[in-house]
Amino acid sequence: MNKRLLTLMLCLTATPLHAFNTTEVPCARLLDLGYTLSQQAGSSQWQQLWQRVRKAGYLNPGNTSLRFEVPSAVLPTLAQQTLARADQVRPVSETHAIYRRTFDDRIIGSRNGQPLHALCVQVDWRSVPSGPRSLQDAHVGSASLLSAYPCD
Repeated sequence: MNKRLLTLMLCLTATPLHAFNTTEVPCARLLDLGYTLSQQAGSSQWQQLWQRVRKAGYLNPGNTSLRFEVPSAVLPTLAQQTLARADQVRPVSETHAIYRRTFDDRIIGSRNGQPLHALCVQVDWRSVPSGPRSLQDAHVGSASLLSAYPCD
């Protein structure tokens, strides 16, 4: 085994890798990670997201409390745009963050009959280790896309 590999292995085992804490990093870093996730998320991550959205009833036209008004065929593109170019991001727990993007030119959904022009995507960053930025970037693809919903 070469010395570099051995040294790297020793450093990694000696350095505890804790879950990425969204409350301890600047919003600019969370926005960067959202952009990276929008580019690297795999089809299974997106499929799980849409299963959760369906289960929550946001695609059900009979749901008057909160539902999407845009066709479901355009939602994947809107969700990817939300992660890539969010207007804002906010941590909601130690490992979760909500990405929000306003689409002024279209109604995304409605809440109790009121139109909503923004889309929110909730991400769980727990699988991304804290530590060097390059290590975080390497694990971005393992983040969980928890939910997407119309918001204000």
